[in-house]
Amino acid sequence: MKRPALILILLPLLSACQDREARAQNADLTRRVEALERQLNAVQTVQQKDPLTDAGRVTTQAAAQNCANSLTRELETFRQNSIDRLYPTPAQLELPGACVDQRVNWLRQDTAQYTFTVTDRQGRELARQTSQNGS
Repeated sequence: MKRPALILILLPLLSACQDREARAQNADLTRRVEALERQLNAVQTVQQKDPLTDAGRVTTQAAAQNCANSLTRELETFRQNSIDRLYPTPAQLELPGACVDQRVNWLRQDTAQYTFTVTDRQGRELARQTSQNGS
């Protein structure tokens, strides 16, 4: 008889200990979730300012370089096929398909030399090409 009475007396004490542990675990989990939410918000804020993820940057860079290579190939082919070995004038040049959605900026374009850049929407240079006999 003493045992059941002892168990009845200890039961509320054991429950209280378990409740404290559960509350402590819940508080710890709440802190961790809040920290993760802050990190997620920080990442989302950065992505809103610069929407290109790493994969997006690589793709954008590759597309810009592809445009630069195609345009250079076009310019050099024109020059090689030219009797006077001159580059095309702006009126003679048609941008290749790889440059359709790209921003090509001519720093120099004449029949003797060329230099151009391909930039992103913010104006950051992604690729640059200069004629072999250019400066």
